[in-house]
Amino acid sequence: MTHLPAPTQPTDRRVVFDNSNIQESYCGVTTPLTFSFANNAYRTVYEQTMRVMGAPEKQIQDHRDMLANLLGLVHGRIYYNINNWYRGLLLLPAFKTNKADMERMMGLTDPVDLVQDTQLTTGQKLRKLPQVLVALWRLLRGFKKMPVLVQQFRQMFDTVYHNIPRKELHTFTTGELVEKAHYLDRELLQKWTTPIINDFYVMMMNGNVHRTLVAAGFEQPAVLQNNLLSGEEGIESTEPTKMLLRMCSYIRQQAHLRQVIETGDNKNLLERVQVHDANFYQQCQEYIEKYGDRTIGELKLESITLRQDASFLFAILKNYLSRDDLTLETLSANEARFRQEAEQQAFTAIGQKLGQRRLRQFKTHLAKLRDAIRNRENMRLARTRMFALYRDVFLQIGEQFASDGLLENGRDIFYLSLEEIYAWYDGRAVQTNIKGLTQLRKAEYQSYEQQDLPHHFWTYGVVYHHNSYQYPYQENIQLDGDLQGTGCYPGVVENKIRLIFSPDDELSLNGQILCTVRTDPGWAPLFPTAGGILVERGSTLSHSAVVARELGIPAIVGIPNITKILHDGELVKMDGALGTIIRLEEQNHG
Repeated sequence: MTHLPAPTQPTDRRVVFDNSNIQESYCGVTTPLTFSFANNAYRTVYEQTMRVMGAPEKQIQDHRDMLANLLGLVHGRIYYNINNWYRGLLLLPAFKTNKADMERMMGLTDPVDLVQDTQLTTGQKLRKLPQVLVALWRLLRGFKKMPVLVQQFRQMFDTVYHNIPRKELHTFTTGELVEKAHYLDRELLQKWTTPIINDFYVMMMNGNVHRTLVAAGFEQPAVLQNNLLSGEEGIESTEPTKMLLRMCSYIRQQAHLRQVIETGDNKNLLERVQVHDANFYQQCQEYIEKYGDRTIGELKLESITLRQDASFLFAILKNYLSRDDLTLETLSANEARFRQEAEQQAFTAIGQKLGQRRLRQFKTHLAKLRDAIRNRENMRLARTRMFALYRDVFLQIGEQFASDGLLENGRDIFYLSLEEIYAWYDGRAVQTNIKGLTQLRKAEYQSYEQQDLPHHFWTYGVVYHHNSYQYPYQENIQLDGDLQGTGCYPGVVENKIRLIFSPDDELSLNGQILCTVRTDPGWAPLFPTAGGILVERGSTLSHSAVVARELGIPAIVGIPNITKILHDGELVKMDGALGTIIRLEEQNHG
């Protein structure tokens, strides 16, 4: 024997990993730089949040291991370390309620029973009470000041954003670029508490609204809640779509420009447009400046954005041009009606069954939830832009390393960790052959692309040793029969499925049903040409649900294994209210 066999009965610590929510931001395999950056960002931001909520310094020190391990990386994929998220929630008031609220917001579909190990005795609760009251008071104070906090946050962000000269980064030395990254660490990352407090606000108000609808006896409280949240004005994540539709109106009035765009290769259309129509070229540049960082996989530092390649912009414009009925005016014609009907239904039932006092309370909670979701979506654009600033800085460091022969290719910088880049600058690097190191890592991460990991698993003891990363619950993929998910926006659509996983896929939809594993804000411009939206993962508060409601497109999320079950071009009938997908071809064949 050269080594001991794997233990048959694990006795070591159990850790639960789940990516139900975080896969919206970091889909599939990501790079060492993105993971190390994200891990550092989570640690920094939640440490700040503990301070905002009045946690004593000793308590922060005692929770350093939790803060450093909110995320995990397994086979190149990012997961939440659920144990540590619950440890963090224990610091909040009303933990039992918050656990349910957090699970609903994160879209956790699998039971997590770790909490029963952490029930507090009466004595422990009494000892904890002063701190719980401080946390509650500070949270409530934060909620009350939210409009001012959001405004201050956005002003602070704009100042820092404009202090990074993005178009001149190539003129700085490597050392100056690292200092720019440190400046962003200091001035942005360490001042990111407002979005987090707002996330708690979303979580708690969403829970309050949900509980009132359940108490009023609605059979499908989630569907009604979705309709109540539709039609919200001023959500910045839908602004790129609206700007693109305005650009389309311009193209439709210019026959020659339309022909250039519809017949051109997306890769070089920006240069061709510059020659043919200076006005429209200026519109493209303005769009790229405003929303060029908003792309599929936008929080992965290695993602290629419109700033590096404008192809995706023209793929979307062609999509919109293929549908003459798609204009800014026709975009969300039914929204107001759905919202009005939902309000009438909810307010009547709550008033009759729970009384006028509870109805007034419900209306207040609903208004606060709508505000909090709008603030969350708008601050997410700031987060996208912050990541983009770091991306530009790191890409430039990579280019300089490559020109000095330290890396084979500028983009190999993504195979170093954040700490390794900083250590290289400071003189703490434990390996200076970074070309060899990145080549090794590229090969390893390439191998991960061929593997498929579940969204939820447990590990025992050492995470990377004697663990098989298997889904712990029985999961037989039903390859036939109808499918069920969570309805997000009502409407019945009968059409073919278009499976899309990345910007490199065929993106033309023309009324077909967009079907994918997960979405982030960068997917929003694809939505208007979709007849409906089916997303394998996500919750009613996930980005795809919010934007689908805003645009008035029937949508269903949380449909287990749908991308493995349905095939591209298959005919289905979806019901966005009931969350059902009926497979029509199978019935025809049968």
